[in-house]
Amino acid sequence: MARFICDTCGKEVQVIDGVVSWTREEKILRNFKLTHKAALGTGCQPDNNRYRELYTLTLASGYLEFVQYLLERWEDGLTLGDPHTLRSVMRQINLHMHEKLLMLVEE
Repeated sequence: MARFICDTCGKEVQVIDGVVSWTREEKILRNFKLTHKAALGTGCQPDNNRYRELYTLTLASGYLEFVQYLLERWEDGLTLGDPHTLRSVMRQINLHMHEKLLMLVEE
């Protein structure tokens, strides 16, 4: 299964220990990060004002809810401050989801 890597410390993040966070200010979404949770005391999670637990984003329903959230924000006129950060987070989640689906098909 794909490994998640913390955007802050570069170490592996277990699904249950991770969080995806970002900042929403006025009409801009920015600073998307996949990191260790603040509760772990690693100091990795940035001081963003929005977040989702990583384990929920690795479920099909949570993943689709996140994509729906993004689409609705864009429909509301919000933009990305730095698309690279969202792209980086989505690459990790997409790889995990792809491998998960392959495992289901093989069974």
